[in-house]
Amino acid sequence: VAFCAGTGILVFLDLVSHMLLRAYYKHYAKAEDVPDSMFQLTNDFTFLFYVSMLSMDSEIGLNICEALEKVNRKLGETNFKLTVRISKRWDGMRGQVWDETFVEENLMPHAGKIKKVWVSGPPGMNETLDKSFEKL
Repeated sequence: VAFCAGTGILVFLDLVSHMLLRAYYKHYAKAEDVPDSMFQLTNDFTFLFYVSMLSMDSEIGLNICEALEKVNRKLGETNFKLTVRISKRWDGMRGQVWDETFVEENLMPHAGKIKKVWVSGPPGMNETLDKSFEKL
């Protein structure tokens, strides 16, 4: 599980790219042509990715995440879930806050299966998420 905001997404784009390549090799390559690096993740690895952006004008790296979603849908893969939060929406409404309720609703269905949680964002977001994790 990873939560990030703004340029914090950059930390995870290598993983997303790796997952794209892995999907290609899994579905289209001969077994003998698959590089050893494609076995770094276990077959049951799933990445829940929560991305927050100020606005779509400040979007960075979202295209590669959406590409992985599209490829996974086409191939029937379920190892990646992307949730995007836009803080300043075009209609003036505020995006959903990542508070204790959000964390509980989104992570509790995966209780007992989560091995790591990463947070890469501004101090306020990091603090709010840390407090939410502690309460859970």
